[in-house]
Amino acid sequence: MPSYKIETYGCQMNYSDTERVETYLDALGFEKTDQDEEADLVMFNTCSIKQKAEDKVYGRLGDVAKLRRHRPNLMIAVTGCMVRKSSSRLSDKKDKIFNSSKDVDICLRIEELPKLANLVREVQPEIEIQEIKEESLEDYFKINASHSTTQKTQAFIPVSTGCDKFCTYCIVPFSRGREKSRTVEEILSEAESLVSEGVKEITLIGQTVNTYGHSVSDKRENRFSHLNSGSEPFVHLLKELDKLHEKGLERVRFTSPHPREMTDQLIDVMANLKTQMPYLHLPVQAGDNKVLKRMNRRYTVEMFVDIVKKLREKIPDISISTDIIVGFCGETDEEYENTYNFFKEMNFEHAYISQYSERKGTFAANHIEDNVPAETKHKRWHRLNDLLRENSAQAHNSFKNKIVNVLVESQEGNKCVGRTEHFKTTHFTSGKQLVGKIVPVKITNPKEWILEGEMA
Repeated sequence: MPSYKIETYGCQMNYSDTERVETYLDALGFEKTDQDEEADLVMFNTCSIKQKAEDKVYGRLGDVAKLRRHRPNLMIAVTGCMVRKSSSRLSDKKDKIFNSSKDVDICLRIEELPKLANLVREVQPEIEIQEIKEESLEDYFKINASHSTTQKTQAFIPVSTGCDKFCTYCIVPFSRGREKSRTVEEILSEAESLVSEGVKEITLIGQTVNTYGHSVSDKRENRFSHLNSGSEPFVHLLKELDKLHEKGLERVRFTSPHPREMTDQLIDVMANLKTQMPYLHLPVQAGDNKVLKRMNRRYTVEMFVDIVKKLREKIPDISISTDIIVGFCGETDEEYENTYNFFKEMNFEHAYISQYSERKGTFAANHIEDNVPAETKHKRWHRLNDLLRENSAQAHNSFKNKIVNVLVESQEGNKCVGRTEHFKTTHFTSGKQLVGKIVPVKITNPKEWILEGEMA
């Protein structure tokens, strides 16, 4: 029986895709391993948001290729955001990755996962793998994910693939293609199956998750014309998932939404459904209108402030985190100060702050000069991160002596780690085995980035 190993890089969407790849390889008769040395197929599920991520993959490709000295039939495959064309090293028309690495055998667009079997046979004609009716797997979302990369009580469910936004700094619309949503029925079927297996928390994922049902492709194919609920497609989906609360579903989260689609309907449903948690990660990227325009984000600072105001009015205890890019093309000192002051005004409790790096193939790389010095980006990042540390500590202090409900994600001995309703990482001790359980914890020691407590 051939064996496989998958290394995953990047966002939650990639980890969800890996689960589908694992299911597919299992069906082909492969056996999973965690060791390079034991694998007949090593696959890299890649991220191309930053050059650093691609560089790491190319480094690992070289490491694995060295094993061919003793295992000449070892196959190396690349999938995910770095791939543009499904092909093998023997194909007439190859992906550009083959020009950059002689170590790769297979390149696979993730949405063309059912092509993997034939690509494997092309590279290794003598390999013994199971026959699968490929026509029954023409849509990779129809491959039921193994969910082996997440805890059995938590799962990611992708609601769409691709993106129609075309932010100038982002490669996703080119690497994953245009946005296309799954049907409500398909998502609910997957969710019901997961809940029946004991899943308590589901996170819906998409490049812009709340544009669900509104893409050019969705409208062209009238994919959601049958919904007569009066609700927007994403709101309708959240309402339907909420009905699974009676069957054991406790929490539903979603990431990452786009500010333009944070409608009043969506905010209202977040405030009223049993399974919705008082937490939202809402990427803003910059706090200056000129920078937002250069990024093609298609909203203003004022619009974002209004959204946050509505969220905090409807859900008074909501925790809000965000994404910020410092040093984007042409960012002046004044524009950065606007972002810094905006961050302070919004009082974000957490944020993923990054320094802009040019991505080949994006609009920004082709048309906007990356003229902010690296040293300036570095200083701006540190200053904003210092503010974030203050915000995080202040937010965590507000939980002192309060009782929160923690879904335990991991446990080593007596040390338990999990997340609260507000997505706060919490540490506590218990002599019981609690992984997958939601337990009350009294916060005794709020720290800068985590909470510590004791069983209540």
